[in-house]
Amino acid sequence: MSGSFGSLPPEPAAETVASRLRAVAQFLRRALPLCRAHTVEFYTRGLWEQLVALSPDAVLEALSEAGLLRREQRQRPLEEAADSATAGLWDNCKFSNVFCENSQKLVNVQFFALAAKYHSLPSLDVCTPLEQMLGALSGKQQERYEIKTDEFMNNKKSHEVQVMSELIDSIANFCGVKQVIDLGSGKGYLSSFLSMQYKLKVYGIDSSNTNTHGANERNRKLKKHWRAYQSRARANDCIMVGLHTCGDLAPNTLRIFTAKPEIKAVCSVGCCYHLLTEEFENQKDCSPGLWGFPMCRYLKEESWCCGRNARMSACLALERVVVSQVLPTESLFYRAVLQVIIEECYGMITSDQHVGKIFSKSSSFVDYVRKSLKKLELDESKLPDSCIMGYYEKYKHRMNELEAFNMLKVVLAPCIEVLLLLDRLCYLKEKDNIAWSGLVKLFDPVKSPRCYAVVALKK
Repeated sequence: MSGSFGSLPPEPAAETVASRLRAVAQFLRRALPLCRAHTVEFYTRGLWEQLVALSPDAVLEALSEAGLLRREQRQRPLEEAADSATAGLWDNCKFSNVFCENSQKLVNVQFFALAAKYHSLPSLDVCTPLEQMLGALSGKQQERYEIKTDEFMNNKKSHEVQVMSELIDSIANFCGVKQVIDLGSGKGYLSSFLSMQYKLKVYGIDSSNTNTHGANERNRKLKKHWRAYQSRARANDCIMVGLHTCGDLAPNTLRIFTAKPEIKAVCSVGCCYHLLTEEFENQKDCSPGLWGFPMCRYLKEESWCCGRNARMSACLALERVVVSQVLPTESLFYRAVLQVIIEECYGMITSDQHVGKIFSKSSSFVDYVRKSLKKLELDESKLPDSCIMGYYEKYKHRMNELEAFNMLKVVLAPCIEVLLLLDRLCYLKEKDNIAWSGLVKLFDPVKSPRCYAVVALKK
């Protein structure tokens, strides 16, 4: 490491990270059924009656009292409300106070919200503040012309690129390197800014392949480009970065980092958790391989599995909901009632049919159903409008069940994300060649919900 550029900040101890991971996993073992449920099957499988022992109005009222549905929370997001009192209350709260021991149903929403808050990253004391990280790593800054990112990026991307680039530049300076590998570089916003603003030599690797074999194709291209990079720059060291790398690319970035001695540091922000592969999701396919989850020893030993629906829930944005109060309840309601029609009128009981973004193109529920049935290649002429509206009238008074259920999933979302992020951090803590590793909150979670970076530097 280059001694002229400050020193590494304090890092969370491996034992601390591991204990936090175990605590989150323990909570999620009881809570995850709420997120493993498929919203499409909400009415056909009676999910409310199956998983919640309260009325939807009681749930919404309790969440409102917990500060999750108040518009005045704009100035004080939920994460800032987590404090030592929260931890103390949760320590005294038993799981039986949240879920019924016999039925496993949710029985106490206040304790549920409290537990979720306690098991979110701001409460776990394992993150390194960005300002502390920059202050520790930064040395003498060179004068440079400031590029206005908002002239060629939208507000969200501009925010992400500017903040992450500053950290990457500090890490590069600390490590004494000028080369950066940008995995999943996409349209090259981050790469271009690092090159123009910070004069770093950036090698971008990306695959836009979106077909069924996209992940395999991306890995194939990654290996090809990596060999090409190695042959051209064997004598140099570099750092590896990724801004919102999709699915397995985020964990694979960490694997490449730990395996290649020439990579001195990594800064990775993942996204698209629903596209992660899970080793224990399909018990028939437990062949050895590089799975996206789990990575650390503890969760592997526990054969931990989230499931795709839960990983989809991890992508929900609690902070955005708290600020904007926006939930797509009506579109989800349309799809759930459509599933009732599909099962009762057409005898199809699978819930994996995709109708796409038909809701936004529909003028009414009847129009939505007819367009959806056509897309699914089902004979929509057999159903008169009155029959379709009959289903709507039957279920419309139960829309609040769906709203309350989705709010519970939103509240739980940060805990699932914590499990995935701590799994990656624990994986790094298990390696002997790492000098420093931690989680750094980079972005405003309202602008960019996937806001945490996994950062590590080699010895």
